[in-house]
Amino acid sequence: MARPDRLIRAMLRTRYIVTLSTEETFEGVLIDADDRHLVLADAVTLASNGDRLGVDGHLWIPRPAVKYMQTLTV
Repeated sequence: MARPDRLIRAMLRTRYIVTLSTEETFEGVLIDADDRHLVLADAVTLASNGDRLGVDGHLWIPRPAVKYMQTLTV
């Protein structure tokens, strides 16, 4: 992918919870980003009742759809 911005590039390989403007929520490792998309690996969907469902392959998320991102610390 071409030219990720400085802030996102510094945070690659970090685990995030990403909430979309539709209120869908995903957890995964940010592995790539450009001006249009974020790509998560090892991703799962997070349901409001606590259920987690694995995503097959990488998850491509359009950046305009992202409401906010939270880093996870261990």
